[in-house]
Amino acid sequence: MRRICCFLVLAFAIACMATGPAWASDTIKVGVVGPRTGGAAATGKAFEEGIQLATDYVNANGGVLGKKIEIVFEDTAGAPDKAASGFERLATRDKVVMVLGESHSSAALAEIEVANRLKVPFMVVEAWADPITAKNYRYVFRAGPSNSGVVKSTIAQWVAAEKFKKVAIVAENTDWGLGIAELCKTALDAAGVENQSLVTERKSQDHYMELTKIKSFDPDAVLAFVYGTGLHYFVAQAGEVGLTPKAVILDGAGPPSLWPDFWPNVGDYGNLECFVSSMHEKVELTPLATEFRKSYVKAFGKNPTDYKSRSMFDAILIAADAINRAGSVDAEKLVDALEKTELTVTRGTARFGTEKGGPEYHHWMPPMLVIQWQDKEQVVLFPAEGATGKLKR
Repeated sequence: MRRICCFLVLAFAIACMATGPAWASDTIKVGVVGPRTGGAAATGKAFEEGIQLATDYVNANGGVLGKKIEIVFEDTAGAPDKAASGFERLATRDKVVMVLGESHSSAALAEIEVANRLKVPFMVVEAWADPITAKNYRYVFRAGPSNSGVVKSTIAQWVAAEKFKKVAIVAENTDWGLGIAELCKTALDAAGVENQSLVTERKSQDHYMELTKIKSFDPDAVLAFVYGTGLHYFVAQAGEVGLTPKAVILDGAGPPSLWPDFWPNVGDYGNLECFVSSMHEKVELTPLATEFRKSYVKAFGKNPTDYKSRSMFDAILIAADAINRAGSVDAEKLVDALEKTELTVTRGTARFGTEKGGPEYHHWMPPMLVIQWQDKEQVVLFPAEGATGKLKR
């Protein structure tokens, strides 16, 4: 009898080991990567807000596979080397079943190589460079904007709708900035819109030289692909040199125009600035978007501003849905489940492309809005069906 009991104990121990760490605890771990420090630390804060609301939501609705979902966050600071090592720690040390996040394209491009090598599903949330999904890696998905998607479905159409004749493009020297600037130039050339392109240093606090050249070009609009507080310097200095309000600036990234330090940094020069966003309190595409806003206000005592909190919220819900449908934390089964996703979240119904050959593979492109600050109020300009006002100059 004692020998049989020992055999049963040993068999149970082996079974527990075989099921892996994700099954051995009371939670199933999902990793998040993003900048908690550095010039885009505000994005990390937005991610944290989305994580809090999403984990509460998922766990209140049964969790994943009968367990609670647990998020482990690795700070990447927007640096490719730190991003790659952080991703690897999540996979090997924390034994996460999937990784979500990132907002810097250069960091995401480093992370997808680790995901592909370790065969860990990775859902990019807010890094836009086309090669992230254009490499067609089996384990890489994107539930958020891409450069080509934003240009094709939003920026180029907005430029046409406003009938701009001359457009200046200024881009930071990063994968995201240079990539989206080139796509915009191609679109403007095809539409017959006269344009000028300039490159600026990502962390520059002095854009006067570029602004002098842009002012001499005398554009109707300026497409500014500058992220972080660098965008604040650009907007303020554009006002100082008199480029605006004659020319309209569009912040092609969005969140820096919504950060708490935007108005203290730009002052009155921020009025009439435009930016792209996937969130506006008066334009909510699904009932869950309204529920998200109400939960956000209850949790944080203010309205949501940085849409990356909602992007992360959606990503966690998509991940939880895939885990539950897979009925497993096996990577291959999770990839198969993600490819079959059809889930309505705050920004619409998420579906990932499955045709290889371009950046649309494993990509869901949520709808984006063009919004203008008018006396510190957000007015939706585009698309027409969601507009709450018209462009002011």
